[in-house]
Amino acid sequence: MKKIILFGPPGAGKGTFSAQIKKVLSNIIHISTGDIFRENLKNETPLGIKAKTYMDKGELVPDDVTIDMVQERLHREDVKQNGFILDGFPRTLSQANALMNITDIDLLLLLEVPRDIILKRILGRYSCKKCNALYNIYTLPP
Repeated sequence: MKKIILFGPPGAGKGTFSAQIKKVLSNIIHISTGDIFRENLKNETPLGIKAKTYMDKGELVPDDVTIDMVQERLHREDVKQNGFILDGFPRTLSQANALMNITDIDLLLLLEVPRDIILKRILGRYSCKKCNALYNIYTLPP
């Protein structure tokens, strides 16, 4: 079982790199904090409802709520059996300290990308309104 963290700024390519890793480790579970938030909001879990109160005010969701969501996801059976690629967590020192108490990590990959490329990637992002697939007008057209 592998436990991998992909670390880098938004637009660095963590999701794209995760897809490449899954080609080699096909059973590994890709976990992005964005997906965890969307799942909790959609299912109206207690953590999702709590996060929504901050998001509705335009505030960042506090670390303790984010940590609880990630911890819950990492303790599910599919992750226990297959390992994970964690994308977008940790983002703060508090989250990093919490992660050390939640699980061991086998590998941390730091993705460093020049700022101008990151800006181009972020500005080119869009998603399909029907299926929510993610695209990029520059690097990943439909």
